[in-house]
Amino acid sequence: MSKIGIFGGAFDPLHIGHLIAAEQSREKFNLRKIIFIPTNISPHKASPLVSVLDRLELVRIAVQGNTYFETSDMEMKRGGVSYWLDTLKELKKVYSEDEIFTLIGMDEAIDFMNWKKPNEILKLSRFIIITRPGSVGGYPSSLFEKADFLSLNLDISSTEIRKRIKNGESIKELVPPEVEVYIKKKKLYLA
Repeated sequence: MSKIGIFGGAFDPLHIGHLIAAEQSREKFNLRKIIFIPTNISPHKASPLVSVLDRLELVRIAVQGNTYFETSDMEMKRGGVSYWLDTLKELKKVYSEDEIFTLIGMDEAIDFMNWKKPNEILKLSRFIIITRPGSVGGYPSSLFEKADFLSLNLDISSTEIRKRIKNGESIKELVPPEVEVYIKKKKLYLA
């Protein structure tokens, strides 16, 4: 049985922190590949500032150089609100012989019991919780029991990148160069 990593999120925009977390998770936990899945509509966060098509393209551009990374448009194709349980059920049909690992940040982990049917999710996936400097616990015990941890000594956020773009500040080294080019070409995050 091989291990598959699944990394869902708004990716509004995807940044090098996402890529580093995915690559380090792949190495540390011996994952065969990692599939990035941009959210269509998040059930827990405000709507992303750019369309799912642009976010999907940003992810495709960012991961194209890593043979272990893939992009999926399954949540966009499914439409509506993106519930992780629905995504896992769909993935289990394709990867029925594989163990699935969901990569999530510490904020999502703390909020996990507010997800749609969290106990069903725990039957379908293990978790890799990515912590940042200054992280504190507070994870639900049911999640903690099915989780591994990756400490990422890097503090980059999509919120900060959007703010920098809006203020006309550089995002070099915060996103892959091709992502920066796409953002500038399409004039994303300026409003």
